[in-house]
Parts: sequence; C-alpha cells; structure tokens
Amino acid sequence: MDIFYLKKSEFLPFIKIDSLKSFSQRDFKSESKELEHCCARFLTQFAAKYIFGVKNLEITTENSKPHFVSNEVCFSISHSKDIVLTAFNRTNIGADVEFMKKRDDYSAIMERYGEKTDNPSAEEFYRFWTLNEAEIKLNSQIKSIFTRILEKDYMLTCVCDDIFISNFRIRKLCCKGKNTDLRNELENPRNVEIKSV
Repeated sequence: MDIFYLKKSEFLPFIKIDSLKSFSQRDFKSESKELEHCCARFLTQFAAKYIFGVKNLEITTENSKPHFVSNEVCFSISHSKDIVLTAFNRTNIGADVEFMKKRDDYSAIMERYGEKTDNPSAEEFYRFWTLNEAEIKLNSQIKSIFTRILEKDYMLTCVCDDIFISNFRIRKLCCKGKNTDLRNELENPRNVEIKSV
C-alpha cells in the first residue's frame, strides 16, 4: 500500500488554476469542490504514472467507485479540509481521511451507529469514523486495516479485502515552482515532486 497526499493550502498557490481545472470531469456547484476533485484526479494520475508506471491514465467509475480502465493498480480517494489523498494497492482498497474536529461528546454520534462507548477520545472516535467510511468505499469484506494520524490533526484509515502489498509508505506531493501548468507536469515533471514524510 502506498499513500500520497497534498495540502491544498501549500499546493494551489503554485499552480495555474486553469490547468488544474482541466482535470475536471463533471460540473460542480462550488469552485472549492471542483478544485478538490481536480487535485485528487491530478494526484492520482501523477502517482500512478510516475510511481506505478500506469500507461493508460483514463479513470472510469463503476458502482460509484473510480478505477483505472487498465486495472493495473487499485486506488481510493479521500479528502478533508486541507488534505487530498489517494491510497494505492494491488488489490481492492478503501481509504478515508478526516480532520479531527474537537467536540464535547463523541459518544452520541457513535451510539447512532450502534457503538456504545463512554467518553471516547477524538482519536478513538475518528478511528471508528474513518474505518466506517473506508469500509463503505471498499465495498467488500475487510481483511487488512491500516490506521494512523497524519499531519497531527487528521485520522487516516485504509482497508483492503486482501493483505496489503507494500511498505506502507506515505508520501506528499509538492509544487516548487510558481504558475505551474499541471498538464505539462503530467507529461514532463519539473516543478511537481513526491517527497517522503
């Protein structure tokens, strides 16, 4: 399993927004949702091409789950607040990342989902919540689970219907040049790079 993410606050100021919007495949009611969607598409295609060697980057959707037409590698996309994330695996994967908002009482929400817990911590609640969301995205029986905190304020959970195949690497996509054209970067990267965290 390999996880790639970007922080919108660090990424968007360095790119040509029109080049990002060229990754859009549908209409959105708000520009922020469109930009989030496009960041996810670019991140997914960039990592697939340069890390996994995927030749056909065309993405299609079946049963509300996006995948590459070539089925060379499986992925799951998630985003929350400032983070856009894609998790890859050789077999079916579901991923969820959530910003851990501070609340007074998490137990009331958990009880609505059949979980009886007295005074769960933010970490316990968001571990529960991201596991639930990742399982929905997996749409299959869970055989492997990976959970950790990302960037101090985010809970990340990935699930798989088989064993995870990889080194559990988490890497961040960064942009180092101003006015970067992402279409050009997808063909010949000069300003976009993937860094280990």
